Amino acid sequence: MRRFSKRILQTVFTIWAVITLTFALIRQIPGGPEAYLRAQYAQTGRDPGNIGELAKQYFNTDFDKPLWQQYIDYLVNLSQGDMGTSLFLREPIGDLLLNALPWTLLVMSIAIFISYAIGIFLGAVMAYRERSTFDSVGTTLSITLNSIPYYVVALIFLYVLGYQYSLFPTRGTHSIDPGLDPMFVVNVLWYATLPAISFILTAAGGVAVRMRGNSISILGEDYLRVARLRGLSSNRISSRYVVWNSVLPMYTNLMISIGFMFGGAVILERIFLYEGVGYYMYQGIVSRDYPLMMGAFVIITVAVTLAILIADLTYGWIDPRAKTTDEAHASFSLRESMSKLARWTRGVFKSTDSSESTISHSDMEADAESVFSVETSGETTEYNWVDSLRIEGRAMASTLWSDWRARVGIVIVAVYLLFGTVGIWLVPEPSVGQGPRRLPPFENLNHILGTNPQGQDLLGLLVYSIPPMFKMIFAGTMFATMLATVIGTLSGYIGGTIDRGLMTLSDIMIALPGLPLLIVLAAVFEPESPYVIGLILSVNIWAGLARTIRSEVLSLRDIEYVESSRVMGFSLSSIIGRDILPNLMSYITVNIAYNARSIIFSSVALYFLGVLPYSNYNWGVIMDNAYQGGTMYTSSLYYWLLEPMIVIVILTIGMILLAQGLDRIFNPRIRARHKDHEENEPNESEESAPGAPVN
Repeated sequence: MRRFSKRILQTVFTIWAVITLTFALIRQIPGGPEAYLRAQYAQTGRDPGNIGELAKQYFNTDFDKPLWQQYIDYLVNLSQGDMGTSLFLREPIGDLLLNALPWTLLVMSIAIFISYAIGIFLGAVMAYRERSTFDSVGTTLSITLNSIPYYVVALIFLYVLGYQYSLFPTRGTHSIDPGLDPMFVVNVLWYATLPAISFILTAAGGVAVRMRGNSISILGEDYLRVARLRGLSSNRISSRYVVWNSVLPMYTNLMISIGFMFGGAVILERIFLYEGVGYYMYQGIVSRDYPLMMGAFVIITVAVTLAILIADLTYGWIDPRAKTTDEAHASFSLRESMSKLARWTRGVFKSTDSSESTISHSDMEADAESVFSVETSGETTEYNWVDSLRIEGRAMASTLWSDWRARVGIVIVAVYLLFGTVGIWLVPEPSVGQGPRRLPPFENLNHILGTNPQGQDLLGLLVYSIPPMFKMIFAGTMFATMLATVIGTLSGYIGGTIDRGLMTLSDIMIALPGLPLLIVLAAVFEPESPYVIGLILSVNIWAGLARTIRSEVLSLRDIEYVESSRVMGFSLSSIIGRDILPNLMSYITVNIAYNARSIIFSSVALYFLGVLPYSNYNWGVIMDNAYQGGTMYTSSLYYWLLEPMIVIVILTIGMILLAQGLDRIFNPRIRARHKDHEENEPNESEESAPGAPVN
């Protein structure tokens, strides 16, 4: 009951924080609500100095009041269900969005349920038939589907099944009057099919890959051997032990994916003109309808927060260990938590004075070298750290290159880097009228990929878009990874009040729907530098990674050698740096590639929506120009939209394959085999799961 009450209060705090953040951000957008109303007054010939009456009508506040009083008025009206009136549609926002919410919930609930059902089933079968043809084909297909942005699949379905063959509607939510008759239900599902399938195909692949990894890691557990010795049937072992314990980590991932799916509804509903909450939020952004924008953001956030709350509370019923872990982890007091944090900070900045009595890892290593040094011919042979680094480097390179996934990923990323550096010197910069207009690909060697209706060379546009993309990836992934590592490690190891505070901050960021938040931030800051754009795109990435790192640290901090380090008097910074972080490197490294994938997807989506400042060199801008240029209706221009899609998908596949190959580097058993020059390929079932203990 105590945990339930605390979780409810945390949810209320999250919703309040989001509402406050929304109120502040919207008013920071250039040409904000007050300036917009004054411009409207000026266009109609009215006195712009008196906008109080119109502000009360649309915003339920008076701009002449202090900002804090406007905030209080907004909270009071919002608590009464009054979100104001839409400037563009001239309708009450509450009624507008509440009527739109069921349509978004319909598509999202169908997408989540079916994608997880398909992904869990395929992942379990692939793990059970490991190394079989089904496993190889299923894994390859899952990785490929997970590498395709959902909006790319949506555009393909819209073009092929909507406009070319007219099998499904291309816009709207229903075409007949609402009712309880079966025809209306069928009609609604018919309109929701393409948006839902666009999510299902891309999401199910990721679920299947994660389920396969979880199942394989469980196949070697001791309790499965005990179950076999007890004579339990294979069906019971697979269903009661393997599948059930493999699904538990997926439930946590489900909580995080809820926010992503609701956020993704913005671009999906914009493509299909599906009149859900995301569709109206986009309308509010493009028309500068600030009350509608704020109302949609709040509705999406509340829906995501409540969904996460339900999933979080029910997780304790599914896995009783979660309650015990939470209660044990909450036992630290604020004073003890602050004391641990202070000791860690002192450990980071303390000097290396030899007079200090605190034992350090370097002292222990020096003692170990003196004890285990080998004497030959009267001379002492010490282990050279340069040789150690060289041997480890060769072992890592050999381990990485031995995996076909890593080889393919390295080649793909290297080709993109080559085009982004050397290519821009070899390929002429595209310009209007550079070549014939609407030239199809492979018809002219000077324009091998064709030209757009303005005569710009598409190969040049694609190549010159690579450097800005890699700058965004570098800035965003480094920031998100470092922040998530620091917060997740401190939260998991120190615990107590600091843990609750940091995880509350993470929950707030997870609850914020990703794409809508990025849209608002992009409108506020109007960034043009790729590095700044990358930082903005990483704002909502770190939270989920920080939570998973915290979970890994919780399991690592009670391991024997970590306890030994504490007993021997090692500083907190030394334990985290030498014992904790090395065991997290596998998971962190893999997530760098997945974070890069998120930044690619988000940047292309925001440029496609026209939210980020216009840039000639971005794959999303090329797609948007093609979409606006009528590629959906003109089959002869299909290449204009298809080429940037292919470029995005191939780069994403390369990064995911490289991430899966990098996971092998930090597996000590696999790396040791390569160090010993063993020729046998290591069994994948022996690969440790992310964050598996390494001493």
